[in-house]
Amino acid sequence: MDSVTLTLVFALLAAGVVLLTLAGMRFAARYTRAHSPLLAAFSAGLLLTIAVLHLIPESLAGSPIAVWMIGGGLVLGLVLRRAAGLFAPDRDSAAALAPVLAIALHAAFDGLTYTIAFASDSFSGLAAGAGLLLHKPADAAVCFILLQRAGVSDGRAALWSFLAAGASTLVFAGITAPFAGALSPALVAGLLGLAAGVLIHVSAAHLLVHARTGGLRRAVPMVMLGIVAATGLTAAHRAGHDYHHHAHDHDHDHAHDDALVISAAPHFGPVGGPASPRNGDGHTNVHRVSQSGEQP
Repeated sequence: MDSVTLTLVFALLAAGVVLLTLAGMRFAARYTRAHSPLLAAFSAGLLLTIAVLHLIPESLAGSPIAVWMIGGGLVLGLVLRRAAGLFAPDRDSAAALAPVLAIALHAAFDGLTYTIAFASDSFSGLAAGAGLLLHKPADAAVCFILLQRAGVSDGRAALWSFLAAGASTLVFAGITAPFAGALSPALVAGLLGLAAGVLIHVSAAHLLVHARTGGLRRAVPMVMLGIVAATGLTAAHRAGHDYHHHAHDHDHDHAHDDALVISAAPHFGPVGGPASPRNGDGHTNVHRVSQSGEQP
């Protein structure tokens, strides 16, 4: 399959994972409503850790303006809070909706990540796709819990959670896949920094505040559990990423083993061919080199 098809297939898989997660959340809706503060504490630990251990390092490694993008994300988090206040009936609902908007932004950038990864090569796409699929259930569950907190009915919470965590990835992948050649990894890295800043803001300013309403003694263990879960997801993602690089480097070395190195003696100048007096006798030496670079 071509890169565009693979991108859309994985985006559909991501949407399917979100849909299955929300079906389970809908079944347990009564429980999630009853334990909203504790689940908010878990969500805060999860999102903060994903931002710090995954998004920020990826951004810093790939974009020269990563720090500025992270700062811009923090400001954007404040803007999202203001925007949520325009649609929410009260302050608590606005505080719950802002993280949902942040997750929707992050999920949209996941679609862009699929596009860039599969445009690079199929193995890169598979490695990135597997890693991104791992955190889709967490995105969907957090959105559902927060929308419940905002006073949205269970059915509407499931619908809006799917749009935020699943459909946004699919739509953004579909829009960007045909233009993959015009996109750069540095662009994706910068946008990941933007998403990290937004997630840090909404997690610290909104989710942790909501979590405290359930009592610190109960909230702290849930925050720690979220940190552990996110650390595991990040480790799994990095394991796939490292395996891709190891395989890529091995293939690269194998392709260059016993490569033919052609050296002209003397070097061909801009004027004249092999028989030209400007290039000496025009002899060309062909050397077979080993992987270590030694000539026989």
